[in-house]
Amino acid sequence: MSDQSQESPQHRTPNVVIWLTITLGAIGLGLWWWVNQNLSSLPSPESKPGRALLRQYQVTVHDIWLILLVISLGYLINRIYTYTRRESLNPQEKPRGPIESMLGFIRNNPITSIIFIAYTVAMITGTTYIYKDMVGWYPDLVQGHFLDNFSIRGSFIDETMRRSDYRFFPLAHQDLHILSWFTIHIKTWMLFSAAELIGIVVLITKFLNGLQLRETAQQSTILLITCLLLIHPSTGTTFFHVIYCERLLCLVFMLYATSYVDYRRTGKTSKFYLTFLWALLGIYIKDIAILLFIIPAASLWLTDNISRHNDQNNIISQNLSSQRNKLEKWICSLTLIFSVSYIFLALIPSSYAAEGAYNEDAAYKIILDFRFYIFAIIASTRIALILRHKITFNLLDAINVAGFAYAAALGITYEFDASSYLSLPFQLIATINIGWVWIQTIELNRGLKAKPGIKVAGAALASSMIVGIDHATAKNTFLNNISEQKFEQAYIQSTYEELYKISRKIRESGDDVNIIINQKSRLSAKRHLNRIPYKSLIEYEPDRDQFIVKDGAGKMMLYTPKVGDIVANLDKSTELLNPILENIKTELIYRHNPSQRSGLILRITGIES
Repeated sequence: MSDQSQESPQHRTPNVVIWLTITLGAIGLGLWWWVNQNLSSLPSPESKPGRALLRQYQVTVHDIWLILLVISLGYLINRIYTYTRRESLNPQEKPRGPIESMLGFIRNNPITSIIFIAYTVAMITGTTYIYKDMVGWYPDLVQGHFLDNFSIRGSFIDETMRRSDYRFFPLAHQDLHILSWFTIHIKTWMLFSAAELIGIVVLITKFLNGLQLRETAQQSTILLITCLLLIHPSTGTTFFHVIYCERLLCLVFMLYATSYVDYRRTGKTSKFYLTFLWALLGIYIKDIAILLFIIPAASLWLTDNISRHNDQNNIISQNLSSQRNKLEKWICSLTLIFSVSYIFLALIPSSYAAEGAYNEDAAYKIILDFRFYIFAIIASTRIALILRHKITFNLLDAINVAGFAYAAALGITYEFDASSYLSLPFQLIATINIGWVWIQTIELNRGLKAKPGIKVAGAALASSMIVGIDHATAKNTFLNNISEQKFEQAYIQSTYEELYKISRKIRESGDDVNIIINQKSRLSAKRHLNRIPYKSLIEYEPDRDQFIVKDGAGKMMLYTPKVGDIVANLDKSTELLNPILENIKTELIYRHNPSQRSGLILRITGIES
């Protein structure tokens, strides 16, 4: 480790912050206990005063939390900038710019670049904002008539910071929140998502190089990593739309891992603060994301202490381990900060609201895939070699421990399906391990040193074999997942466009346009349908077996279907129309496809008595 780590007395573990955090935690637990004991004396969470109380509490505590977080990030950024300037060997030397770096990457990795371009085109093609959670987020972006660019988006805040179902991921989707200040076009967002994915691949390469004494991840390694990471169902689901926070989580995790490996190798103070910054951000992106950031540090802290204990006579080794452990102590202290944040931001409001946990209907199952077994073999082999003192425990092993813990936590709290978008962080770690094996067996093979073409062909063959086995053994494959996404987006978008055309044509003929949908549709008057030129929008409420006007003439009044009305299904199974169509004759105006997962537009031609 470099002597530069000696420069910074600020490395001391912030004991005052820790004791303050513990005190706040005790206060928070006391408040949580008081709320549970005095629910009867508080306004009912279902009443208007109760909802107002809950909302005000969430606004206040989240504002305080955000202020503290911004102050902390500002301090860390200042430290990073200061020490980066001090550590620079040649302040006049400027690093390569992003355009120059990109052109250099394309020149050195032409095949990989073609894959990235093709993948990005596939991601963008057919993408629509009328899809799942995006249906609820997007109306908030367009209601200001594009004149409120740099304003807080309520949809992103409500989704993450106004939850009362024990879920805790306040920084999830905030990359999209910031991006929405500059553009609201979904295809531009997809370009941003593609850039995140490419960045993750580049960071994996940088991390693997950081584990070695020199750069060893060459063209073939980059191609292998790209094919394996991109062509997997978890990646396809996550990156073929922007509604999953695993995108941001994986990017921040790789930024954390690369800065961490740099710090372990160089001891630079700037890397110390940079690693801590990414850990601080990462723990708030997803409930169990804290495992990905805390466990590697805790594992290294433990193994460094064991190593120091076994080498008590080596004073230099003790000093190096002591310097390294200062970062581990800082990162592990985030456990307390995370816990206190959870108490105030999630536990207390959720206990008051009494809505139940978001994962009450979870399957709690574990479905493994071929890559899980590859990862398990690699990680177990490394542990065996460590126990036999053939290799030393390093950051890769610590991350592997975190990968196993993350998979187990998913299985315990929800479900671990290796093909699901939820498993993407684990699949990322599995890909890193496969890349490491490739470097050890191929890139470092002296006999292949002067044969880059053979190595590239071998990487293509190896990745094709793994992807092929994936598709032969898995129920949910990459092709199945992305085709399902594209199919669903296509029929929803097409049906929406047809409904607009049909409604406009009917209105121009002089007839009223009354549209009937099922209440369970994601679309509603507040979610895009208000742009359809109707007179009234009616929702069928299956629980009460009633038709209610939700927008337009006669709003909030009971409604009886009549001849000429439009019955539409845009984004759900056509079975939802069955109770609406009882005793009603209709003519088919539009149907996207013959399956039950289809957009369907009917016009009432008669009412049976």
